[in-house]
Amino acid sequence: MKQQIAYPLNFGLNKTGLTLIAVEMEGEILCLLVDTGATLNLLDKRVYEHFNKCNSHESIHTNTISNFGIDGVEKAAKRAELNFSFEDNLFTTKFTIFDASTAFDKVEEESGIQIHGILGNEFLLENEWIIDFEKQAVIFEIKP
Repeated sequence: MKQQIAYPLNFGLNKTGLTLIAVEMEGEILCLLVDTGATLNLLDKRVYEHFNKCNSHESIHTNTISNFGIDGVEKAAKRAELNFSFEDNLFTTKFTIFDASTAFDKVEEESGIQIHGILGNEFLLENEWIIDFEKQAVIFEIKP
């Protein structure tokens, strides 16, 4: 029998109005926005460059893709497959590496919370995550 986890989103919703979760990647805590309006997962290029300088993460680069960013402008972007843990569960997904500093810096300026990336529909569908706004929680099953 699979066990379901319901992770509360109250803190992020109350502080910023955003569905935020904290994950661990390569021993560092990152804040990710869970966004049903995002087609792909995004990781801010500053975070990716930080991990590249440390040479601490294993990534699989696929072809560069053409992607519309947060600002609506089409740009070429790298894709990297990265691992992170959330609630003691390991997840692997592809992230589009993107300069999201304009949008993310604005959120940090207004709320004091630094966002490092976005988990979009790509991740939600792969992992069968459900966002329950009534319960203010993200719900997922623990996979063996």
